Amino acid sequence: MKDLPLFLAPNIAQEAYLPEAEAQHCVRVLRCSVGDEVLITDGRGQLYEARLSYIDKRHCAVELLRQEAWTKGWQGQITLAIAPTKSLDRIEWMLEKVTEIGIDRIILLRVKHSERKQVRADRLERILESAMKQSQKALLPELIVEQSLEEALRLTQDSLRLVAHCRGEATLGERRMMHEYYTGQGGVALFIGPEGDFTVEEVARAEEAGAHGLSLGEARLRTETAALMAVGWVHVLQEIERTKQIGIII
Repeated sequence: MKDLPLFLAPNIAQEAYLPEAEAQHCVRVLRCSVGDEVLITDGRGQLYEARLSYIDKRHCAVELLRQEAWTKGWQGQITLAIAPTKSLDRIEWMLEKVTEIGIDRIILLRVKHSERKQVRADRLERILESAMKQSQKALLPELIVEQSLEEALRLTQDSLRLVAHCRGEATLGERRMMHEYYTGQGGVALFIGPEGDFTVEEVARAEEAGAHGLSLGEARLRTETAALMAVGWVHVLQEIERTKQIGIII
């Protein structure tokens, strides 16, 4: 596909026009004109090359020229289950960055030490949409809010589940670095706790459900930093595995 402005239109296969907010951005911000070509995604992995056929202040109709399935640059499903930070700016920044890196699903946890119990899902969805378009992706991450640890563990039971924590109690399993668990193949679910960490009981319940303790190194990291490090690490391990398979030595 050409390097063109990207818009989100979930129903583009049935309705050949942009949603009103996207149309206004197209006309008022980007100053597009009839005849200009754009890219459109449904947010579910389909990408369309289109030509603007009609424009007014609030509407843009398009002629679909070409369709292709977008190939994401990672394997399996990557899930981030994270307790929201007290500062909305920090959690919004984190959501933006993990979307740019590449992620399938984000679960916002409600645990004992959570600093924020509620979030505005509509605002966070807009953050994800903007980051998806900015990074030229055609997959909008699924956002699930206000889930208990048990619910999140159930939702991710088909993935390798890694719980990052700083607990050193002898009653808990050993924490290991990611490469000791993850080979770079298949899906993975990363659990990141709040600033006060997961409780001993929460870690124990996660381990009982089949999750493993994850170490992100010696440094004590903020919640959003730990999330970026963990997601980035998954992508690095996948890239190492990919290069091995095609015979490239790093």
